[in-house]
Amino acid sequence: MMTVRELYEKVVNGVIISDIELQRNIVYDADKQALVIDSLYKGIPLPAFYLWQREDGKMEVLDGKQRIEAIKKFKQGNLLYEGKSWKAYAYDSDLQQVIDNTELTIITCSGDEEKKRMIFKRINTLGVQLSKFEVLNGLYHGEYIEGLNYYFANDANVRNVLPNAPVDRGDNKYRLLEYIYYVRNKSVFPKRSELDDYVQQHKDESFNEEVKKIKPYIGFIRDVFSDASKISPALKFKLAVKYQKDRAIWLQHKDAICKDCNAFIKSDGYKLSSSKDEDIEAMVLGIVGNLSVDPKRLFTADDKAKLLAELEPDERGLYECTKCHQHFAADELTIDHIKPWSKGGRTVLTNACLLCRACNSSKGNK
Repeated sequence: MMTVRELYEKVVNGVIISDIELQRNIVYDADKQALVIDSLYKGIPLPAFYLWQREDGKMEVLDGKQRIEAIKKFKQGNLLYEGKSWKAYAYDSDLQQVIDNTELTIITCSGDEEKKRMIFKRINTLGVQLSKFEVLNGLYHGEYIEGLNYYFANDANVRNVLPNAPVDRGDNKYRLLEYIYYVRNKSVFPKRSELDDYVQQHKDESFNEEVKKIKPYIGFIRDVFSDASKISPALKFKLAVKYQKDRAIWLQHKDAICKDCNAFIKSDGYKLSSSKDEDIEAMVLGIVGNLSVDPKRLFTADDKAKLLAELEPDERGLYECTKCHQHFAADELTIDHIKPWSKGGRTVLTNACLLCRACNSSKGNK
């Protein structure tokens, strides 16, 4: 064991050397560094520090450089904790005393250079970072999380509609919490901090109301999207929420939805598209509306070259934008559908037009 004060003094006096060739550069940002200080002040244990004992009496840091840097920056006035510097806490808080006297777990190793590198490698390869759900479970375990665990363990439907995981570390439970938040908060998926806050607020409440809220959409996904569907889990859920009222008509076309969407997802047009989710949604709506949507989503550079070859440029070598009728160089124009792809327009030159970038951006699905 070693107190923070002792560790800091040994670092600034060169007895403990944290900047060795094995160590990476500083990767903790100011927020993470402040969390180190917060942990020390609130009595939350930090992981052990691994030091290597040299023959000259000095010690090198094998693991703990990021935490040491946070301590050093704070004590030297280069890091703020809750808006205040280390010196500012000397007058109206016990923070300095608490942090300085906090005992740290120190593991000191020694041996030859090969052993040193082996220890460093093991430290950095055997550790497994907690999953997002494992963090939530540790921080806010209560009736809500217990209910979630029970629901997930006892409802085959919810397990079947979520991706298979070779190792269960709660990823699907976390995904389910994101879905619940999405339904509860006007169809917006949460940021991590927002989901943390949501679970914290409900940690001592029953999970039963959440089950009632989520079950219809889980049923929609189970019935409409087969196991072979390549549509992402999040998009399946978004579609289930948006089109729950149309469940019956979607069920009639579920085989075509799977077949056509899977084929589209494998295509270059899907890979190159900047609006993948919107394209899948448009394709499904075309299928359930008995509309044939062209599996070729985007025009190619060759398509554009062929279209340009069919057109006459003006005396300056510029081409007319179909919408605003101003003239542009060829590389300033984009090729797009006249009849929108999502409404059955084919990706063929007879359904193609040239638009300047401004007009193409404003065109939308029209």
